[in-house]
Amino acid sequence: MIRIPYGISNFGKLINDGCYYVDRTHYIALLEKLGEPYLFLVRPRRFGKSLFVSTLEHYYGLQHKDKFQQFFGKYYIGEHPTPQANSYLVLSLSFSGINTDTSATTYRDFLRNVQLGAHTLMSNYPEWFDIETIHQIAQLDSPSYVIQHLIKAIKTKNIPAKLYILIDEYDHFANELLAFDFSNFKNIVSKNGFVRKFYETLKEGTHTGIVDRMFITGVTPITLDSLTSGFNISSKLTTDIRFNELLGFTKEEVLVILNEIGMPVVETPFAMQELAFWYNGYLFNEDAKRKIYNPD
Repeated sequence: MIRIPYGISNFGKLINDGCYYVDRTHYIALLEKLGEPYLFLVRPRRFGKSLFVSTLEHYYGLQHKDKFQQFFGKYYIGEHPTPQANSYLVLSLSFSGINTDTSATTYRDFLRNVQLGAHTLMSNYPEWFDIETIHQIAQLDSPSYVIQHLIKAIKTKNIPAKLYILIDEYDHFANELLAFDFSNFKNIVSKNGFVRKFYETLKEGTHTGIVDRMFITGVTPITLDSLTSGFNISSKLTTDIRFNELLGFTKEEVLVILNEIGMPVVETPFAMQELAFWYNGYLFNEDAKRKIYNPD
């Protein structure tokens, strides 16, 4: 009987714990073939976005190179690796868990999350980032400054790898502000707002050649659209028919899961009827042929 990884969004842990994984790794190769380096994907909550972001981190991160076969050997991308596998410094950021009670707490927690991501990246590569550099970046009091100094450190140290930036839950805190503090939302995405400055810095990083790729996820496009020219370089995958099934499960995959957990055949039709009623019905392109089940 298979182990269902409910609530596990860390790809490495999922694989190491022997949990069931519906292979979506062929999309990694497809994403590379697009020729679009800065990608943006919107999907509903509880749809597997964080797990896919973690999958990208494990696939592209240099720190996981020695475990490539362990993580991906039995999946599509393990049998068909791309040239960019495990070739990047991955900066992984998540903007969930931000306290939006006040402008001060929002800024503090946003900065903390950016500092944590930078610290994790640098700690993975002690041969390139010394304690002094890590300490200096940790003392910076602006999210955009953290990114600027990280990019500068990579450039001045002639590190032979570029940045792949992953941002999960990019709009989690912003959606709360939209609902309860719209004036604060407008302030942070305006010309001098810290969120706009942060994304402007990422955009500038692409001009230097250090930031080579980005993948950003969230539940709405509102925050990104509000930045206008502050971050107008992303390609939106949300309604691209090729990625309709990137996240979530097809009917056939749900049937396999029910069989693998040992559901009696006679009970399967009723179970599918209930699951279809509550979790089926997602189409992210009107011409898509199959509806998607929310994996929750």
